[in-house]
Amino acid sequence: MGRRKEDFVIRKRNKRFQNLYTIGQTITSELKMETLFNLVMEQTNQIMETERSTLFLYDAYAEELWSLVATGIKKNQIRIKKDSGLAGWVFQNKKKLMINDTYQDSRFNLEVDRRTGFRTKNILCVPVFNRDGTCLGTLEVLNRREGNFENEDAEFLESISDYVAIAVENSRLYEDIKTYTERLERAIVLAEKLERVKTLLRKFVPDSVAKLVEESPDTLAREKVSMEVSVLFIDIQGFSSFMEKYDQRLVNDMVEKHFSKYLLCVGRHGGELNETSGDGLMVMFKSDTLAQHAQNAVAAGLEIVAENRKLNQEIAYPWGAVHLHLGVNSGTAYVGTTRMKSLTGERLTYTATGLVTVLAARIGQLSENTQLFIGEKTKSMIEDSFCCHFIGNCQLKNISERTPIYHVD
Repeated sequence: MGRRKEDFVIRKRNKRFQNLYTIGQTITSELKMETLFNLVMEQTNQIMETERSTLFLYDAYAEELWSLVATGIKKNQIRIKKDSGLAGWVFQNKKKLMINDTYQDSRFNLEVDRRTGFRTKNILCVPVFNRDGTCLGTLEVLNRREGNFENEDAEFLESISDYVAIAVENSRLYEDIKTYTERLERAIVLAEKLERVKTLLRKFVPDSVAKLVEESPDTLAREKVSMEVSVLFIDIQGFSSFMEKYDQRLVNDMVEKHFSKYLLCVGRHGGELNETSGDGLMVMFKSDTLAQHAQNAVAAGLEIVAENRKLNQEIAYPWGAVHLHLGVNSGTAYVGTTRMKSLTGERLTYTATGLVTVLAARIGQLSENTQLFIGEKTKSMIEDSFCCHFIGNCQLKNISERTPIYHVD
């Protein structure tokens, strides 16, 4: 009899060790917290031969212990203060606790049994430590099916708690990586969307503005600055008549074909499209010297004249040839952001303002049949490089004094 009993005890211990090995395999193959601890707690009850097992994890923010899994009742049902009950005592003191008559121990929290409808007869509870010695919570088993808890039970539960600590750390790391990955994916999607938006918006704003926004967004909020510029105005001659007499889709096709070519000319000479209207463009030229941007503006204007001639030869429209008003003026302008506020919000435009801009527009209005007209200051900067013909001192709209105008060819 004695030998058979001894063999039974050995087989029972071996079975416990096998179950411990199974738990070790389980936690290395499952990282999702809910699934993981359902499996672990089932194995714990089998090893410990108990009715119920509970893992309490510490919530530092709430300063509470909460039950991730309580087999036999719903998940997350138990939440207690970190120093409440037997689990709280074990967590605070970081020592194991074995009580075989819980209702006789003043540290036992009867409220848990009242809330769950479960009667706790005896309990074995151990702290759960990670590899750094930090207490993550407690692991407890309730109501041994046969007899009382013994020291051997405590040793096995402590072994299980080591596996549980590894599982908790792995699961938290997994969740952190998962959260980080999800955030990274959202950030990548947002970055791709912003890149698409940026690509589209660059078609609506000058390159210099787009560059400013990327390098120093606060610059756009500053006041306009005074600088030397040359301004080229391009306007389609007779555009209103085209719109009135012909199909608007055909007129729009003409605008797109012509202006697309003209903007290539502008880009080759460093100009920036500053403003647009249905039939007109305002282009600003900036460089280190007034002479340089005046030269660039006139060169772009003459290239547009040649391109216009070429387009008229290649593409025929029912109204005949397409002619332009072209005017260039150079001088000091205020360059920067113009703010327009209304009840619907604030709108910003980046442009050049001042008399130099007004004169460029007025000079362009005098031009006909795709001739390039320029003002006095522009002429003084480019006359050694281009052939200039004096048109006369012209009275420009809303300008009190007559203005000398020149034709460049």
